[in-house]
Amino acid sequence: MFLKSDRYITRQVSVTAFYAVLILSVVLVLGNIFKEINELLVERRAPISFLGIFTLKLLPVSLVFTIPWGFLAAVLLVFGRLSSDQEINSLRTAGMGLYRIASPILFMGLLLSLLCLWLNATVSPRSKGELKVMLYETFKEDPLRLLDPGVVQSRLKGQRIYIESRNSDDSFQGFHAYELGADEISEWPVGYLYARDVASITPDKEVEKLELRLSGVWLEKYDEDQAIQQGSAGEIEPWILPLAAGKTRRVKANRLDNKQIRELLANPPANLTDEKLDEFDAERVRRISFSFAPLALAFVGIPLGLSARRKETSSGSGMSLGVAVAYFIFFIIADETQGSNLMLTKVLMWVPNLACIALGTFLFRRATKRA
Repeated sequence: MFLKSDRYITRQVSVTAFYAVLILSVVLVLGNIFKEINELLVERRAPISFLGIFTLKLLPVSLVFTIPWGFLAAVLLVFGRLSSDQEINSLRTAGMGLYRIASPILFMGLLLSLLCLWLNATVSPRSKGELKVMLYETFKEDPLRLLDPGVVQSRLKGQRIYIESRNSDDSFQGFHAYELGADEISEWPVGYLYARDVASITPDKEVEKLELRLSGVWLEKYDEDQAIQQGSAGEIEPWILPLAAGKTRRVKANRLDNKQIRELLANPPANLTDEKLDEFDAERVRRISFSFAPLALAFVGIPLGLSARRKETSSGSGMSLGVAVAYFIFFIIADETQGSNLMLTKVLMWVPNLACIALGTFLFRRATKRA
């Protein structure tokens, strides 16, 4: 039976959780936008309206993390205040046990876990895939943006392109192309090309490439074991810049929903190794396990909030941060074991939830005995 006290506590937690999730989502989404804003507005010259679509696609990805954290913060804050104001003692005096007082919040945690499962297993990976397609399509619509003067273009894998200036006839001067190492984080590039003029440009959208006619060319090749190799050419035609390099053709686990992953594992492509298939399987299990974070964290958050007995803004925020960090660290540890033992990885991914439930049950019993 749903009592008036259940409605009261549920309303308090719901309102607090809503604002906590809203604030955390805004911070997380804005952080991702600021990370991508140089590429979107400077390198790609995307319209401002594109940022709105970009934000909507990022929102489901951020909610996967902000719902558990926001719900945990709300539970700690509300139950800390109820404990401090002696409202919990009043309810217990009326004959309600701690588990009965907490039951509507645990049920809310279950509902939020099901919502996170839907977001994590379906909506979030689709949004990630659609974001990559959107970024690539805006680039493909106007390939000459790759040669905007004064901007270092980094979308081509393994290359960095820089143009000094554009002429009135849409030709260019001062073409710089740096070839990076395989890991793209080497201290120095492995090759360099300079062309005085780019006389003509042929965008070929069907085969996704730019054909450049370079003149006044100087080339350098760097090798750690040999001296610098240098050469020059009066003209190079064509010099190919592959547009498709801006769009990854590899299938990635974080861009497939769980249904697509199951289908892929049932009929694996020949080009995917066993190690790669294990990565897909681990990603599927990780999503399911992580989705139950709201319920698991509620088991810990309720007794911790009851034991705080302090001002809600101080202890609740600090404890939510500490518990959330500890919870996420377990998943990082599980990911680190992914390449060695798939079964161990799957087990470790459920450890945070089981640990939270076990710790929460212990704290509930201790709080009951203490009362």
